[in-house]
Amino acid sequence: MGKTTSIDEKVLIACHRIEELYHETGGKCYISFSGGKDSTVLLALTKLCIDAYTLPAEGIPAIFSNTGIEMGITVDFVKWCKESGWYPSVEMIRPEKSFDWCLKTYGKPVRSKLRSEFLRRWQLGNRTENVYRSFVVGISNRGKHSGRTKLADRDAHFLSDDFPILASPMCCTILKKRPFKHYAKKNGVTGYAYGIRTDEGGARALNTERYKEQKGGKICTSISGGFIKKAPIIDWTDEDVEEFIKAYNVPLSKAYTEFGFNRTGCMACPFNPHVDWDLTYLHDHEPNRYKAAMHWLKDVYIAQGVKLPFDPEYEREREEMWKIYEPMRQEMLRKYRPNSRLIKDYQELALF
Repeated sequence: MGKTTSIDEKVLIACHRIEELYHETGGKCYISFSGGKDSTVLLALTKLCIDAYTLPAEGIPAIFSNTGIEMGITVDFVKWCKESGWYPSVEMIRPEKSFDWCLKTYGKPVRSKLRSEFLRRWQLGNRTENVYRSFVVGISNRGKHSGRTKLADRDAHFLSDDFPILASPMCCTILKKRPFKHYAKKNGVTGYAYGIRTDEGGARALNTERYKEQKGGKICTSISGGFIKKAPIIDWTDEDVEEFIKAYNVPLSKAYTEFGFNRTGCMACPFNPHVDWDLTYLHDHEPNRYKAAMHWLKDVYIAQGVKLPFDPEYEREREEMWKIYEPMRQEMLRKYRPNSRLIKDYQELALF
C-alpha cells in the first residue's frame, strides 16, 4: 500500500498549487467561486497563503457568476464572504443572456450534461455510430462500458421521436462559462483556479483522466493556448474536505449548515440526482424561486419521474403525462434494449 497523505500535507500541496498559479500568471488570475463547499475551501486555502505572506494581502479575486437562477441562500453567502471581510476580494459578474433565453434558444437541461448533449444530437438527427454506441449502448470510444454517457432504462422514452422536450446543456455554457471568459478577456487574465475534484465523479472524473494524459502527468494543471486552469484540490477526497473545514473553521452557506444540502448549484437543476430535495427546499423556504423553477422546468421534472407529494397539482400532471411516457418507454426499450430488466418486468406484469 502507498503512503497515506495527511490533511496537513494536502493543505501544503494545495496552497503551493494556488501560489504557483499566481506566480505563473503574474497575478493575472482568479478563483472560480460558486458559493459551494469546494470553492469555499479554495478561498480558505488562499487565505492561508495570505496569512503566510506567500500571496499579497488582497489575495486572488474570487469571481461569482450570478446566473439569475441561484438559490437565495447561495447569493446571500457570497455577499457575506465579501461584506463581512472574511474574503473581501469577491466580485459578482452576470451573463449577457437569461436562463429563459437559453431555454427558448437551445433547449432544456435533462438528466446530466453529458446525456443532455447526446440527447440533443439524437433529437437533431445526428444518430452516428458514436452517438448510438455511447448513448444507447453505453460503450466508450475505447470500447469500455460508459455509465456516464449511457441513457438509463428508466429514461428510454427520451429516445422517442414523440418525446416533447428539446434537450440541451447550453445553459451551463452561456450562464456560467461565457461570463468568466468575458471577465478574463476584459481583465487580461491568463489563468484561474477552481474546486473540481475527482471524488465528485461524472464529467469531473473525465477531466481528471485528461489531465493525467497530458505531458508530465500533472493532474492539477491544464494548459491550453497559454491559459492555465489549476485544480488545487483535485485529489482531495470528501473526507479530506470535511476534515479541513472542521480543522480550519471554514464558514459555509446555510445550504449546508442548516438545510442539509450535500452540494449546491443552480436552483432545482435537473442534473442533480436529488433535485426533489432542492424542490422541497425551494417550496418550503424560497417559494418564488419554486414557482420560477416550475415555470421553466416542470415538464423536465415530470419526464425524469420526479415525485413531489407536497404539490398535488404537480402530481396530477405527472400522473397524466406518465400515461403517455410509460408506453413510450416500453416501445423504446423493445426497440433498442429488448433484453433489459425493465422489459422483463413488463412481461412479468403482463402475466397477471
